[in-house]
Amino acid sequence: MIEQARLKVNPSFARFAKALFHRKVSISNPGAIIAAPFLDQLGVVEALHTYGPENFRPTDITNNIIVNVLRIIAGFPTINDYTMNSDRSVAIGAGLSLNPGKSRFYDSFDKLRFEHLQALRNDASCRARELNLIEGRHIAVDYHCDPCDSRYPEDKALSKSPDKNGNLVYAHRPQIIWDSMNNTIINIAYCEGRSRAPSALFKFCEENLFKIIDVDVIEEIYADSEYTGEKQLIYLMVRSDSHITMCLKQNPKIKKWKEETIKQKKWRDYEENYRIASRDFILPETGKGFRFIVKQNKETLETRCFGSTHTDYSPIKILNSYHVRWPVETGIKDLIENYYLNKPIGTSPEKVELHYYCVMLARMTIDYFRSILCCREWQSPEDWKCVLSTIRTSMFSNQNCELSRDDSGDLLLTFLDGDRYGVKKQLAKEWSKEKMPD
Repeated sequence: MIEQARLKVNPSFARFAKALFHRKVSISNPGAIIAAPFLDQLGVVEALHTYGPENFRPTDITNNIIVNVLRIIAGFPTINDYTMNSDRSVAIGAGLSLNPGKSRFYDSFDKLRFEHLQALRNDASCRARELNLIEGRHIAVDYHCDPCDSRYPEDKALSKSPDKNGNLVYAHRPQIIWDSMNNTIINIAYCEGRSRAPSALFKFCEENLFKIIDVDVIEEIYADSEYTGEKQLIYLMVRSDSHITMCLKQNPKIKKWKEETIKQKKWRDYEENYRIASRDFILPETGKGFRFIVKQNKETLETRCFGSTHTDYSPIKILNSYHVRWPVETGIKDLIENYYLNKPIGTSPEKVELHYYCVMLARMTIDYFRSILCCREWQSPEDWKCVLSTIRTSMFSNQNCELSRDDSGDLLLTFLDGDRYGVKKQLAKEWSKEKMPD
């Protein structure tokens, strides 16, 4: 496809690469150059030429989305932070010789619409599945509320949404699908802040989940209290043909179930500070059983309600299995802290979703990088993968490096500050293996 499109290397970059045979260039953020081959495996160039608007089909093989993903990986929270930096690592990793200007970023994204971004995100998810980054057996679905800082939110077609304190604020509100077992993102989409109806969940899952993961693969879906309605529960259960485990918001029906369950007075201890009671109900539209659980703090008497289609599981097993959903919570925090989810480029809904697409690509690129090049220093004793900030500290950002080319024509990256823990030596050894992407 690239040959048919007759894409070429940027002329300035070609001259720069030729000059690297006889000179060395100092760089401080080599992570962008190291991550570039892994980002390439997600097929961003091909996807943009297949699904993107006409103005995203230039003669250069690179584009501003690639630059944007690499500046996130390199550790620049905003485009302003990136353009104010003199280091050229991100530009070099993207196939350019100089950092693009700020106006080029904002103006070049004006033609992207939701239909383009929908196809681009789904293409990246399908590619991640082919690379075995996504499994799709245990899936978590969640919202995130990001208050907007625009002075004219109504002019930007933004709507209001409740924040963590319950206050209605103008906000960007992404819906997120997470692979709980592989602890990676499956998809993320912009959602109108006012959207709470079942139709919002229906459209989101149809466009962003079931077009990527076959229903035969899905074993269980974990949902938070945002998706408490009975219609949502039945939709997920019937459409996916899988088990559903949920934290339930205490609407009138749930309160009624809670009162009926508590009246039985069949409490049992759970962990140190809680007690639980359960009761099975029949969902009228399906005739299937639903195990309802009340979890109560012994001291404060504060209650939370849970439910699961696993009527064959004990209440304790259901509550313990609900912890499988927890990676989506830590994952969202990781996206905010290390991938700058809450710092979108621009305030229009399309540009916000474009930022989500770049964040999604950045996270998948790092997940792929770790799957190929994983050091024990990047792994916790509990076998949890480290966050991007750890990799940045050890070798991606603020490093004293030189870039040149060796006799074979390959780029040669030399770290000048030594290798105290042997991480770079280990990665260099792994890099030479045939399993590395070309």
